[in-house]
Amino acid sequence: MYLFVQSGGSFSILEWHKLPISLGSQTWLFLAFLIAFAVKVPMWPVHTWLPDAHVEAPTGGSIVLAAIALKLGAYGFLRFSLPILPDASHELSGLVVALSLIAVVYIGFVALAQSDMKKLVAYSSIAHMGFVTLGFFMFSALSIEGALVQMVSHGFVSGAMFFCIGVMYDRVHSRQIADYGGVVNTMPKFAALFMLFSMANAGCQPLPDLWVNSW
Repeated sequence: MYLFVQSGGSFSILEWHKLPISLGSQTWLFLAFLIAFAVKVPMWPVHTWLPDAHVEAPTGGSIVLAAIALKLGAYGFLRFSLPILPDASHELSGLVVALSLIAVVYIGFVALAQSDMKKLVAYSSIAHMGFVTLGFFMFSALSIEGALVQMVSHGFVSGAMFFCIGVMYDRVHSRQIADYGGVVNTMPKFAALFMLFSMANAGCQPLPDLWVNSW
């Protein structure tokens, strides 16, 4: 609403890009956007809703949530915070980078401790999205391109992982890793795909710059 008033009654994002906003106002607007987008990404420490949401959601819901919905928060940073509030984005980039690094390292260890497959993939998604926000706020073309590649790769890989978990749950009626032993004996082709997607999910955490170079 503040941007609407300042732009003379326009909701055009391109008009908002041209607004001469003072650093103080930009800072408050950036923090307001950060609260909204951080929850949606999700970033640490407002990430706790995601594992519970994935556990309660059906397979299709988990796929859509991981592959598409989580990217809306990152898109918000890219479309709103960075171009509309460039000065505040630079001033507060250290905060976002710190939260992103905590998500990558700490949530990665939390994922290792999970016994529920859906929770494991959910926590790994938080760590993966930490690389996205980290890339956005390093302010180089290479890091932003790498973050975009990370978003696309995570969308495919996490969606595939939740699909595989849905297949297993339909047959085993359990999401516990301990109950998935011997799958290769009964479903060898599926087990090969599951292993491929698991390797891809573990491997989509390099630094965004390395992603662009390998791409």
